[in-house]
Amino acid sequence: MGARSRTLTTALCAALLPSATSHAPATCGERTRASRRHWLRAAAVCAGIGVERANALDALPATVRKYTALAPLGLATASVGGAKRICLSEVLPECLPLLAKTLARDIEKGATGKGGYPISGDLTPEIFRDDCRFVDPTNDVTSLAKYRKALTILFDPNESSVTLVKGPVVDEAKRTISATVRSVGTLQLPWRPRIEPWESYLVWKIDQDGLIEQQSQTWNVTATSALKQTFSIR
Repeated sequence: MGARSRTLTTALCAALLPSATSHAPATCGERTRASRRHWLRAAAVCAGIGVERANALDALPATVRKYTALAPLGLATASVGGAKRICLSEVLPECLPLLAKTLARDIEKGATGKGGYPISGDLTPEIFRDDCRFVDPTNDVTSLAKYRKALTILFDPNESSVTLVKGPVVDEAKRTISATVRSVGTLQLPWRPRIEPWESYLVWKIDQDGLIEQQSQTWNVTATSALKQTFSIR
């Protein structure tokens, strides 16, 4: 790729994909379809796949829309699970280790044995706020219902797994729990992209009621690398 081509690509990325956490504009009808195509193509170019292959990906949004339409994410404000496990501040030191134990199980096996929740969505909803914020290098969503639903349709549980590498570690003073996990998996997209093993450092922030109000993730791979793997065709 020549210097001029690299400059054009950089400018395209800056204009269309200004940051890893940018989101396509929420519009309706034809503008929504055009926006999805626009952002998918831009993501492919910025991931280093190249303009020619990005052109070939123009037909993918219709396929993806048809696929994901089978499992809509639902309302952001939907209540999930049973009664929340409230733990007031005066007994929080007793609750945090129990909360960490629940997270450890959910990470590796899932709340009901369906697989680690980072790739299955099988978490214990009673320990999270319904308006919990979930942040990673490519997404930022404030909705337990949407986060959990997205995970149930994102990875193939038969070809994906999560391993707890370190933790969970409780920091009572900061009201946080942290852990390092290693994940590997296959995305449930028509072209079945395989995501190579990556490590995530997770931090859960606990509110005054002893519920998780925020989950933050950082990865040992870049968002660009994740995009490249997402668009790889086996």
